[in-house]
Amino acid sequence: MDLIECAKVKIIDALNSPILPESVKNDLEGSGNIFLTIYSKKSKTLRFFPTKDDDIWWLKIAINSFSPETSGKILAKLNKLITEFVYSTGVCISKSDCFWDGIILGSSFKTRKEQIIDAIKEIPNVSDVTMKAIE
Repeated sequence: MDLIECAKVKIIDALNSPILPESVKNDLEGSGNIFLTIYSKKSKTLRFFPTKDDDIWWLKIAINSFSPETSGKILAKLNKLITEFVYSTGVCISKSDCFWDGIILGSSFKTRKEQIIDAIKEIPNVSDVTMKAIE
């Protein structure tokens, strides 16, 4: 299944980035020397998240029809399986074509990747779940 790409993700070495002013680099000292960058084409925004963990995963969930109930079930299930999200977003192309994307640190997994995928697939209205390492 082809999921839409609502964010492009890349890991860069933040402390060696020539685009960041020294004052910003100094402020981020200790936050981690890796930046997770997320670019949203629709809003044309670029977001940076400092992290010490370079084991970062992109979780994509395809949803048949969006509802607050489905969203709540996804988040409740994920909160049992993962300790921390770096970023999450949702988008609907139409009423029956929706996606939820989450960026997760590998160190925050409470269980194996396959168990996370299987648990999310059990939620009604979820049609597909994929996870890929961000390289």
